Amino acid sequence: MAQEMWTEERPPGDFYRILDPDGELETEAPEMDEEELLQLYRTFIATRVLEEKMLNMQRSGEVSLVARTLGEEATPLGGAAALQPDDWIFHTYRQTPALLYWDRPMVEVIASATGREPETIAEQLDTEDPAVNFSPDYTPIGTNVVNGVGAAMADAFNDRDTVTMVFTGDGSTSQGAFHDGMNFAGVFDVPAVIICQNNQWAISEPAHRQTGSETFAQKAAAYGLSSARVDGNDVFAVYEKAREAVERARSGGGATFIECVTYRMGAHNTSDNPNRYRDDSEQREYWEDRDPVDRYDTYLRNRGILDDDTETELRDEIDDQVADAVEQVRSISNSEPDRMFDTTLHGESWRERHQRAELHRELNGKNPFVDFTGEGFNE
Repeated sequence: MAQEMWTEERPPGDFYRILDPDGELETEAPEMDEEELLQLYRTFIATRVLEEKMLNMQRSGEVSLVARTLGEEATPLGGAAALQPDDWIFHTYRQTPALLYWDRPMVEVIASATGREPETIAEQLDTEDPAVNFSPDYTPIGTNVVNGVGAAMADAFNDRDTVTMVFTGDGSTSQGAFHDGMNFAGVFDVPAVIICQNNQWAISEPAHRQTGSETFAQKAAAYGLSSARVDGNDVFAVYEKAREAVERARSGGGATFIECVTYRMGAHNTSDNPNRYRDDSEQREYWEDRDPVDRYDTYLRNRGILDDDTETELRDEIDDQVADAVEQVRSISNSEPDRMFDTTLHGESWRERHQRAELHRELNGKNPFVDFTGEGFNE
């Protein structure tokens, strides 16, 4: 029997929206010039082209795991666009648009998924740091809230005029770390913006199994935080509410929690088969009609900012950028396997000394699982 699928208890109109699913304005658009509007579009397209390429690389064994942003791009893009240089983004594995908007090199995005160590990538690539600061991405997403809020508090202690944007998901609201971070942010008026990218599925669990609340946004009230709930497929709506939250945080008004309602169109990642736990043909069709890229494309064309020639030129440019990034990644040599004991790990404990010794034996053709010596324990 198919698992019951989550649907919103409140009508669709209960969240903030500027651009309707047909690409028409429901209210006034944010003040952006033509270059800024095209930058958003460029990031939309670059995200889809890059993630499609990474998906193909994963299938050919070049990349370990890919979690696509397909159908959710407006949430991380609109949020990131509201920041200023020197601000922080604490991201997870599903915010590619935020990275690309702030010029995180594509080659670094791809290389980080190949298993190559950051030190090796830095040594063999000549890339510049983006204007905003990025944390490492986190798999335990609730931890992102604690870390991001802590970093924002550190900036406040040091009188830095910066804001930290933290991305999390609907599933993470069931993790203790999420509530720890929310409580800390509310008690200490932390200069942070916490964005819940509510794509309605935490791997195989629907949102109604994560909360008994009508919305995730209303959780903010319990912690004394400002909140907003927006159409997560409307890049203008996300940007506008994120911009207000960033300004509030920077002026000392404390943290804001923003729920962005969107939908995960595909698998959780390339190790997942969503057909095993959801039959969403009707919901998928509903959300395909609300695709954030198509919606924004229509708006730009109606404004006369985008046409077929401009789109073709832009896609050709992005295709070249992605192809160049892939070739750069393929040129990065693999690091020595035991280098992790000198960089990521400390290499000083008896356990790490033993692990290093067993790794060397395995590299020399031995099987440490059937030929255990205890080497390294007494060194």
